Amino acid sequence: MKKGKRGKDKLKLKGSKPLGTVLHVLNSIMIVRVGVEGKKLRAVGELLNSVVMNGRNREIGRVYDIFGPVDHPYITVKLFTGANLSDLQNKKVFVLV
Repeated sequence: MKKGKRGKDKLKLKGSKPLGTVLHVLNSIMIVRVGVEGKKLRAVGELLNSVVMNGRNREIGRVYDIFGPVDHPYITVKLFTGANLSDLQNKKVFVLV
């Protein structure tokens, strides 16, 4: 792990890039706000059907839809059956590249 500017640990998962922060989890759907990190990703439209992982390197779902403003879009993630949703609120999620 790498240390951030403020002493916080920055999580770096092998083969993944930061996607954004989880805003809402509703049944089997999760809404993610793409952050500044997301601008470093390839074109956001190419993320459809990409695997989304939590901070523990576990697959939790797939990108299902992209909506909202172009500079900071929202992404809908369709969650896999059995994904642990209890600790996802306001957490960073990652996309497998």
